[in-house]
Amino acid sequence: MLTKIASRNIWRSKKRSLIIIAAVSFGLWAGIFMTAFYNGVIEQRINTAISSELSHLQLHHPEFRKDYEIKYYLPQGRKILQKIGEDSKTKAIAGRVIIKGMIASASGSSGITINGVMPVEEQNLTNLSKKIIKGNYFNPNKSNEIILSERLRKKLKLNHNKKAILTFQDSEGNLASGAFRITAIYKTVNSPYDDSNVFVKINDIDSLSGIPKEINEIAVLLKSSKTLEESQNSLKLEFPKLEIQNWKEIAPELGYTVSVGDKMMFIFMGIILLALGFGIVNTMMMAVLERTRELGMLMALGMNKFKIFMMIVLETFFLIIAGCPFGILLALITIGITQRTGIDFSQYSDAYSSFGYSSVFYPSLSARQFFIMIILVLITAFVSALFPARRALRLNPAESLKK
Repeated sequence: MLTKIASRNIWRSKKRSLIIIAAVSFGLWAGIFMTAFYNGVIEQRINTAISSELSHLQLHHPEFRKDYEIKYYLPQGRKILQKIGEDSKTKAIAGRVIIKGMIASASGSSGITINGVMPVEEQNLTNLSKKIIKGNYFNPNKSNEIILSERLRKKLKLNHNKKAILTFQDSEGNLASGAFRITAIYKTVNSPYDDSNVFVKINDIDSLSGIPKEINEIAVLLKSSKTLEESQNSLKLEFPKLEIQNWKEIAPELGYTVSVGDKMMFIFMGIILLALGFGIVNTMMMAVLERTRELGMLMALGMNKFKIFMMIVLETFFLIIAGCPFGILLALITIGITQRTGIDFSQYSDAYSSFGYSSVFYPSLSARQFFIMIILVLITAFVSALFPARRALRLNPAESLKK
């Protein structure tokens, strides 16, 4: 009976009810879509970092990452590389020689990370050739080729097919240098990465650095991120003397970004629902005050305070729930469209790339996040209903009928 009365009462003032329903719909749409957009931003950065920069796992000598000294290479690194590559969970794997050094031209110099790579394996791992905007990938029949970024090219005023000088410390601590011809120019969405990374063939740098046929880094890309922890633990057991890190440990800032994902959802939804809740409470309070005489008459006719309380609660609850389907539907449609087309901020690409982000984002929402949001909306509906209902309980039937 109360349910029937409450459902009819919400349409006694259609304009006010439609405003509340519209506010709930828009608020829910905004909360869901903003969460999905944030997810898309984070997923894009992580996927780019894993596929193009870090991979899922990296293996090093325990002392190597402290100062990046070339003498700390992986004992029997190539055998380890081959063994991990045979694992069914491994999608791609590559060995590298990583050296901190300098690149110089007639116009200046810059500190860089020299990546001595195995051309075929590196292509399978990071798809480096797809990032080339000018020139060609490594030629197996040529030596001393280098691939550098467009940003470094401009900074050092170098051009395709010109030579650059690489200088670094070898395994004995002596200065070593070599001239490398620019075979290609690459560009990624991560400007800081472009500023500090060049690529040469491992066979051209390992002897020069004093560790012929050795490697000091193994990068592993897994078939599924779900096996990350299992694969890492397995490798730690198999190679206990090596440092084996996952991408979250290599780049803690990315790990922190993932960990705050749910917190950001609560912040987005909290702000929106708090503002929405205040609006609903204010509107329903006004409705209760306008119906003082009516509520007083119901009490005088024998309706107890609990039923009055429940009637107001149900009216508020029904108004909020009525707006939910429209907000949810609008959010799902918006997310569905933008997942296919992406949201393009190309005009701000330089700003985004300075933080390592692409300028195109694809919103996404997990089922878990969706259900948490629905629960938050229901909690907001219940809490918002308590205040006007409590105000109705304070009415005195005799005084109410005089108004």
